[in-house]
Amino acid sequence: MNPKKTYPNYFWFIPFIIYTVIFILPSVLGLLYSFTNWTIYSSQKTFCGLENYKVLLGDSMFKSGFGNTIAFTVLTTICKTALGFALALALNTKMRTRNALRTVFYLPAVLSTLIVGIIFKSILMPNTGLLNQLFHIFSPALGANDWLGQPSTAMASVIFVEIWRGSGFCMIIILAGLQSISSEYYEAATIDGATCWQKFRTITLPLMMPTLNTVISLNVIGGLKVFDLIIALTKGGPGFSTEVLSTTVYKYLGNGAMGVGSAANMCLTIFIILIFAIVNGGLSRMEADQ
Repeated sequence: MNPKKTYPNYFWFIPFIIYTVIFILPSVLGLLYSFTNWTIYSSQKTFCGLENYKVLLGDSMFKSGFGNTIAFTVLTTICKTALGFALALALNTKMRTRNALRTVFYLPAVLSTLIVGIIFKSILMPNTGLLNQLFHIFSPALGANDWLGQPSTAMASVIFVEIWRGSGFCMIIILAGLQSISSEYYEAATIDGATCWQKFRTITLPLMMPTLNTVISLNVIGGLKVFDLIIALTKGGPGFSTEVLSTTVYKYLGNGAMGVGSAANMCLTIFIILIFAIVNGGLSRMEADQ
């Protein structure tokens, strides 16, 4: 072994083999299967070109999933980042209960997403749910609302649950960024007569851009590949009102259309890469301009 090398070659070779078998090989096979007419009802895997992708373009479920994925990602990213920032600013003070409140707000992020979905599905039940029982006190009509069973409220309900679940995680990351800012900047700004808004605009926000870049990127990726929360709450219904790309892939594969499901999965993968590249590039330019 070369004495100048820190680690022997097999230290990277074995992880590379594992990564290839678990990630790279299935991805390549998925790409190849997306160009075949493979189904579980036939052992034949005949090359069909772009036929599977043409099927997706004409499928209302796939188009609904595409639009709902964008809406879910945009709304949850904005709300979780904004709410997490507000909570972090509030809990970055010297209030006595700040540690307890940080724990309370972060707790939903620790829970399993499926468990959160099951709990909120019970809360949002049309007749026996806790939310409707509370609303029934003030308005019997509002207390009979089927939050997850109506297309007009299903997606909004799912988005609300995701905001409740993920805002605490954003708060912790942003809080760590706020605590890394030296108090000397604020002391100097106070001596110069700067207001709270001026301190936030000229000190806090520019220095927090790398942290916000991380938070927004994580939220975008999580929103684009959301799956378990949708399955636990609505399974994509009613109709296609809460259908997202991940559940579309799941349903194609579950129905045995392996070729079309692989094509839908490739579309999802390419879509995530493109959106992440655009968002990350824009945030990096904003960070450089600060």
